[in-house]
Amino acid sequence: MTTKIQKWGNSLAVRLPKKLITRLGLREGSAVMVDEREQNVLITRVVLPAKTMGKRGWKQFLIPTNNKKANVSGRIDESLYGNSF
Repeated sequence: MTTKIQKWGNSLAVRLPKKLITRLGLREGSAVMVDEREQNVLITRVVLPAKTMGKRGWKQFLIPTNNKKANVSGRIDESLYGNSF
């Protein structure tokens, strides 16, 4: 396929055809890496790692205690080793 390099703000851009985008599973905002190889331009899809845990996700790791000011490290030891030290 042939396409043209066009101006986009102060940069130059290449417009990718919809069929290619669909076939590669790309969408707006997809991460790609652009490299130069032997006077060719290589565009490679980048798979980003999963997002980090959100504010609510960390709650699954809380160790319940009866007292809000309880010795948390003792509860951790109890959970891990079966008794508190």
